[in-house]
Amino acid sequence: MRCEITPRSAGRAQRFGSFLLLLFLSALAGCEHAPAHNREPAAASFDLGLIEKRITRYVPDPRYPDDAFVLITVREGLLGGRQRNGGIGACLVQKATGEIVEQGHNRQYEPYFRSDLHAEMDLLNRYEERVRKTRSRDPKDPTYRNPRNMEGLVLYTSVEPCPMCLGRIINAGVKEVYYAAPDINGGMARRFQDLPPSWKAMARGMIIAPARCSPELQEIARDLFRPMFMQGHTHN
Repeated sequence: MRCEITPRSAGRAQRFGSFLLLLFLSALAGCEHAPAHNREPAAASFDLGLIEKRITRYVPDPRYPDDAFVLITVREGLLGGRQRNGGIGACLVQKATGEIVEQGHNRQYEPYFRSDLHAEMDLLNRYEERVRKTRSRDPKDPTYRNPRNMEGLVLYTSVEPCPMCLGRIINAGVKEVYYAAPDINGGMARRFQDLPPSWKAMARGMIIAPARCSPELQEIARDLFRPMFMQGHTHN
């Protein structure tokens, strides 16, 4: 069958082609002028090698009192990313001295799946297994120790804790928590008031807030948190 192009059909084709070109140019313009926070970052920002270089050359800034501790959390987060786990890290600090008491990172997927091993959970597992606190049956007994007494200890994490981790942190007795990067979709700090009454009672007097760290460390923590390296896995 032969297809003939008449002047009328040629005009329609020309108009259709112009319409497609206009659509294409509009799409390009929309991408070009889209707000920066809606655009996907360059693939290079997900490169663990580049992130490692940023971490290695970073020197804590004295203007930000939490910088040194957040730097430890992103180093731990890098380990998690290298191991094909979530790129999140945490550390426990003696507030009075700045001593690092314990460190941890996400171990959820490797060497095998452990649904509980987010970074904060790994950290608290290590701490509790090491100190092995015990208590007597009677709180009036002079030997009684409250296993939830973590007075003077501060927990830093590279990303805002999820509901599971915040529950564990409260149950462990930690009263001061700081995170570098927010987790808009999964973070529980911003939803603290949604906790059940008994959990809010346990957390009475607790501080959970963004860390006082540099914008550079916040950005590193966010880049490590991105799930691109984790082959479809999300969150911690």
